[in-house]
Amino acid sequence: MRGVITGREVLENLGLIYQEFGATCVLRCLWALARGRSTTFLEVVCQSERCR
Repeated sequence: MRGVITGREVLENLGLIYQEFGATCVLRCLWALARGRSTTFLEVVCQSERCR
């Protein structure tokens, strides 16, 4: 298990991501995919002040 998010996983779970983590997290996920860099969902979620 690599833990890296894929575009397919994000698109299939947009509703759940929005419901549980909010619009900002959805936008961060989409931005991470647009940049084409490998990242984990945890890295995307913990970019907010809530994780610090």
